[in-house]
Amino acid sequence: MDPAGLPPATRYHLLGPVEVRSACGEQLALGTPMQVRLLAVLMSQPGTGWSIDQLVDELWQGRPPKTAAGNVKTYVWALRRALRSPGLPDPAILAGPTGYHLALDGLTVDSVAFDDLAQRGYSALRQGHLAAAQESFEAALALWRGDPFAGLPGWGVLLSVRTRLQEQRSSLAEEVADLQLRAGRHHELIEPLRGQVDADPLRERPWGQLMVALARAGRRADALATYRRLRQLLAEELGVEPGPDLQHLHTRILRADRELFASDPRPPERCPPRVVPRQLPAGPALFTGRAVELARLTTLLLGDPGSAGTVVITGTGGVGKSWLALRWAHDNLRHFPDGQLHVDLGGFGTATQEASPSAVVVRSLLPALGVKTLEIPAEPAAQFALYRSLTADRRLLVLLDNARDAEQVRPLLPGSTRCGVLVTSRHTLPGLVAADGAQPLALDLPSDDEARQLLVRRLGAQRAAAQPAAVDELIRRTARLPLALSIVAARAAARPRFPLQAIADDLAASRGGLAALATDDAATDVRTVLSWSYRLLSADAARLFRQISLHPAADVSAAAAASLAGAPPHLIRPALDELTRANLLAEESPNRFRCHDLLRAYGEELTHALDRPADRRAVRGRVLDHYLCIARAAARLVDSGWQPLDPPPLPADTSPSAFADHRAALAWFTIEQPVLLAAVDDAVAHRFDAHAGQLAQALTPLLGRLSQWHDLAAVQAIAVTVAHRRGDPRAEALAHRDLALAHIQHRRLGAARHHLRRAMARYDQAGDRPGQASVHLHLAWLSDIEGDAGAALRHAREALALASRTDDRLGEAAALNALGWSHAQLNEHARAITYCERALALYEEAEDRLGAAHTWDSLGFAYHGLGKHPTAADCYRRALALYSDVQDPCGKADTLVRLGDTHQAVGDHDTSVDLWRQALAILDRVGHPQAAVLSERLAAYR
Repeated sequence: MDPAGLPPATRYHLLGPVEVRSACGEQLALGTPMQVRLLAVLMSQPGTGWSIDQLVDELWQGRPPKTAAGNVKTYVWALRRALRSPGLPDPAILAGPTGYHLALDGLTVDSVAFDDLAQRGYSALRQGHLAAAQESFEAALALWRGDPFAGLPGWGVLLSVRTRLQEQRSSLAEEVADLQLRAGRHHELIEPLRGQVDADPLRERPWGQLMVALARAGRRADALATYRRLRQLLAEELGVEPGPDLQHLHTRILRADRELFASDPRPPERCPPRVVPRQLPAGPALFTGRAVELARLTTLLLGDPGSAGTVVITGTGGVGKSWLALRWAHDNLRHFPDGQLHVDLGGFGTATQEASPSAVVVRSLLPALGVKTLEIPAEPAAQFALYRSLTADRRLLVLLDNARDAEQVRPLLPGSTRCGVLVTSRHTLPGLVAADGAQPLALDLPSDDEARQLLVRRLGAQRAAAQPAAVDELIRRTARLPLALSIVAARAAARPRFPLQAIADDLAASRGGLAALATDDAATDVRTVLSWSYRLLSADAARLFRQISLHPAADVSAAAAASLAGAPPHLIRPALDELTRANLLAEESPNRFRCHDLLRAYGEELTHALDRPADRRAVRGRVLDHYLCIARAAARLVDSGWQPLDPPPLPADTSPSAFADHRAALAWFTIEQPVLLAAVDDAVAHRFDAHAGQLAQALTPLLGRLSQWHDLAAVQAIAVTVAHRRGDPRAEALAHRDLALAHIQHRRLGAARHHLRRAMARYDQAGDRPGQASVHLHLAWLSDIEGDAGAALRHAREALALASRTDDRLGEAAALNALGWSHAQLNEHARAITYCERALALYEEAEDRLGAAHTWDSLGFAYHGLGKHPTAADCYRRALALYSDVQDPCGKADTLVRLGDTHQAVGDHDTSVDLWRQALAILDRVGHPQAAVLSERLAAYR
């Protein structure tokens, strides 16, 4: 068994030179110094994921070679080989979503075993089990073989962890000395204590222990000389007197205090009770919601009974970071009996408010801990050392509010992991997370329900319940930003007789709602609060923030942001990262960002104030070009026969994306659909009529494939308007035809026929025969739905004649399939099969899977009519496979219904009902009117 009480296993040592020893004690060869440093970084925080970028920073400190990322992977590979033992599993350097991490039983790392033994000792000490406490403390100290990471350069996380561990070791050694003094072992303590004060002369506790040991050994003169030596040292080094504890001890030795010279289980008497600071501001009285975040804080800060740690709460201005921190702090005061410290660091506000770490320590923290002004050292380093010493053996809660960066926070971290630290900042402070082990907690906008709770709490349940629509509009107009909600609620509370709708109307009338959210207090004026984040941005990030405010929707991809900026994606990534760190953007998924509505409104105000109208129009034009290029590429993959009316634009400053296949295109469209619909609206609003019409054209096959008929009707209505405004008959005809498609799917057949007639008139005007043929095909479909198979046949023949004259092969295929279907409806099944087989050959030649699916379905219907049910079922199954492949839900549902009919015809009722139910589930999901008809059919079989 080792000192930690564990059975033999591979052991990882960092309390001294970095070593790894096998279960039999053999030291493993770890390879090059860079490999050893990489392993040390992973060992410093077992289980914590390290990205490639973070490891590069740790290994090369901001000066990496071009091959750094590849080198890291090579080092990991070599370490895995070095750590592998015969007959044992592969070593636990694993790659996960957060990067590489060391997945070990924590106690196999000596620093973790050290922490565990120390906490066991403290627990025993609190319970009065002094012998057990001393045994645990001494076992913990026995794990040390030298300075942590000895031989490795001290920077980054290794320096931070080394400093923390050395502080813990010193505190533990002091606890052991106290226990030995209680046990009367003062003679054997004198020399070890001399070594401690020589090694770390500014720690006062070992000096006091040495003075007690000397006095109890009958060497009172040496004890007093030791005090004089310390006093001279502190005066020369720091310009201060010894602390109150030592001054009181010195007086007791001078007086030959009998109790001091007695050895008993009681601890040596110290100075009178210490000051217990209570600096927290009052808790937020009307705080609501945030249950998940409060629970997460409890887990992070109180999950380990012996250690609290640091949590960084980040989020945009006005989202409620300080309220959350104060609410949690007030709810958990009992867990921090030694007091609570609070400082507003002023990182975001007027320039005069920002506090330096030294000023915070001198003016707030040290006085709160009982240090008199004349006792505070002059040098910042000594001030911070004194602060850490005073907090080293306490359980405090430290709330560092409104921090700007990690450098402002780091010197203010207490000298003990028993203290809890809450930091709030608009920046993410990645350096504090990576190097100091802080845990991040990103605070997003509250949910709709939480926002409603906040308003109800402030307005009163009766008033809110009487005007629910107005409450919903207030939530929407304030973008759920807690600061904005509070301002609105305060105004409503001050005007109890005002209808809430009047306040909502005021918000709607002000540009983006910001003017209506102004107050006479800079700390609560939304525009001012947001400006504090904006003014700290670099010029590139500030410009991109303004450009993003012109994006059609709150969600924006990295590629779209690059188009807004007119630059390649890799060049704007630093600006996106800066905006994300400042919480002016939220990266909700990889390379996809969100900017909430009030931030967008603020950015739009800025761009109208700072950027020329021509520049703003150029930004809008670039992003519309971007979406048009990608939407056209997606449309071609989804419908191989689709072609745009106009040649696609190829601007040099957009960032188009490529898709591997139609599935990738549809996956992209599923995500971007709301943005693309907003882009059409935005194009019309800012008189980009050509873009609006062309985007609507490209969206038709995409919306149709996903059965989004309401959205298709909306965009095609816009396309009709802008095409008419531009005087473009072909574009107007196409828009009328596609609008008719949406109406047909909704079974609004009269409206569909109206738009098809308008489309035919415009195609006649333009002399567009393929267009005329496509309208005849839609009229054939419409006539078939109306039950007029003869009219459908006539329109299909017209379509075939027009397509043949223009050598439109896909048009011919569609017309042949329509002819086949119409003949089948007229019970001319053999003729139907002939036409459909001709259509199928053309579709397969063109590799048009959707057209082939339609034709296999028609063949199945014709064979069913001939009574050849197995052949019909086979045709339907081929159609279903193609519909599934091209992801056409409505086509699949129609074929499932007909395949069910075929099974019904041969007496297989169970299968037919199951197939109809599958079809009904699809039709219900897409909201198709035929769902009601099919539901009635199924009801007859129950």
